Amino acid sequence: MNRSTASLLTVAFSVALLVIPGACTSKAAKTTAQPQRIAFVEGLSQPEALSFDPAQNVYFVSNSNGSPGVKDGNGFISRITADGVMDSLHFIQAGRNNVQLDSPMGSRVQGDTLWVLDVDKLRGFNTHTGAPIITVDLSPLKALFLNDLAIDSTGEFYITDTGVQVGADGNMSHPGPDRILHVAHDRTASVAVSTPLLSSPDGIDWDPRAKRFILAPFAGPSVQEWRVGDPGPTDIAKGKGMFDGVEVERDGSILITSWNDSSVSTLEGTKLVPRISKLPFQPADVSMDAARSRVGIVSLVANRFELWQWPSTK
Repeated sequence: MNRSTASLLTVAFSVALLVIPGACTSKAAKTTAQPQRIAFVEGLSQPEALSFDPAQNVYFVSNSNGSPGVKDGNGFISRITADGVMDSLHFIQAGRNNVQLDSPMGSRVQGDTLWVLDVDKLRGFNTHTGAPIITVDLSPLKALFLNDLAIDSTGEFYITDTGVQVGADGNMSHPGPDRILHVAHDRTASVAVSTPLLSSPDGIDWDPRAKRFILAPFAGPSVQEWRVGDPGPTDIAKGKGMFDGVEVERDGSILITSWNDSSVSTLEGTKLVPRISKLPFQPADVSMDAARSRVGIVSLVANRFELWQWPSTK
């Protein structure tokens, strides 16, 4: 990573850390088939990621509640209904019910388990009760900043390590390396790939139709693809940069967020097509409720969740 890119990362995350959360509120708006905000929730605390659970019709939101990447024991996970109403601000909270949680980030729902990345660990929680189930420690691999995870067709995990390090003063640097880590069925962990071509890898998800991983690099100019065994990713679609969230839907559509143009786009071949543009904040992550044709979006900077009607692509 060059100096200008590292500075960009530092500025972007530093801005996010300066936001002071407000009171938790939610409001609703009329639903239409066009891209329109349906509801929003304020008062979150550095929400970095979210995952929709169709079995319970709720969004699970990861709140760092402090400097992302810092082991401060402050993390919590909120549960928001499919209609954009706060159900439980602290559904899972560090220090309660034997929960250990520092700075939760990327997450995925797998059956009755909510998998969440937490600095250098992968943690599993029961989606119904919030009870901790399992912790996979990736610190032996010298994980620095676990960011997002994907679950492939066999049920194994692939996790981005952005290579960012947070100092005692809260400032961020990028010593690297940029990597994708692998957690097998037996919970053994290894390095799947390590290369500067990953460009501070952020979002990742599995595309079962093309048998590939889609990558959203925070520092790179293009969305990427990577297959297990390849020495590095390949650029497939140029965009505005500072990509973050990625989610591959069952119908094959691929959603990607970008901080630089405050958008949610779909990856269509080698092009990024904006679907929700000019958001009033920089979107960190996105997750779709396919049954209702809606998407939830969170902003680390704005401490906010928004629910949007997904626009028709016809």
